[in-house]
Amino acid sequence: MTDNLRGILAILTASTAYVLHDAMAKLLSEELPISEVIIVRGLIGTLMLIAGVFVLRATRPLAVLFEPMMMVRLIATGGASLFIILALKNLPLPTVTTVLQATPLIVTAGAAWLYGDAVGWRRWAAVFTGFLGVVLIVKPGGGLSDAAWLVLFALVCTTTRDLSTRGIPKSIPSVYVAAAGSVVSTTTGFVVLPFDTAWIVPSPFAWALMVASAAFVFVATTFMTVGLRTGEIAVVAPFRYVPVPLALLLGYWLWGDVLDWIAGFGIALVLGAGLYTLHRERASLRRARVETAE
Repeated sequence: MTDNLRGILAILTASTAYVLHDAMAKLLSEELPISEVIIVRGLIGTLMLIAGVFVLRATRPLAVLFEPMMMVRLIATGGASLFIILALKNLPLPTVTTVLQATPLIVTAGAAWLYGDAVGWRRWAAVFTGFLGVVLIVKPGGGLSDAAWLVLFALVCTTTRDLSTRGIPKSIPSVYVAAAGSVVSTTTGFVVLPFDTAWIVPSPFAWALMVASAAFVFVATTFMTVGLRTGEIAVVAPFRYVPVPLALLLGYWLWGDVLDWIAGFGIALVLGAGLYTLHRERASLRRARVETAE
């Protein structure tokens, strides 16, 4: 298995976990203040990640947090956490999820510029096709409200986070990177706290959602970090598109968001772009094996 295939599998796992987390975060934001959701869920997730650091013997000196790319990633992670939760509170789940799927397009261009990744015309075509599918799902001008700026800020933060992840030294374990990001994300809740409403005692259902949400964050942040550091960003990033249908299904099931035929065609484009990229990578793997055998 190539690094790109490992990266693809990690991205698929992380993206699915992110969608499930976002659905739970939106449900929580309907019952609890934003700051409470970020802080309590963040504390649970951070404890999980710190435990993972010690179990995997991935501890490192705190000085590594001041690596330039690490600092950029931490700041972007905090911003992404804050703006995604705010966007989820004010916008439909499918809208937030699909707008954020523009991240791979921007990341692909950024990786070609920052890291010199080779991006052939077929990969560019697949990425643009996937992005076109996202546009059809979101339907700009019809699907966003006055709160659109929240998800756009989140998009800037997620793009910056993903690009900086690639530049973090390989000597820093992915679970350590994820744990550091979780600490910063939790801290953003304290920034919002003075401007938020009074805290509410969570219901048993809310507690269950926060624990499950924290577990999905653990999976998502760890595997996303692994995926972006393992494979070429131009190859693995488009697979963030694939869980979009799951977000649409959850949006319909939980909040009654209706899928029209235009959005359905957009989903087909998203899935087609991802599957085509996977086919290209598997073909490259077969060619490499043949060349090695010769």
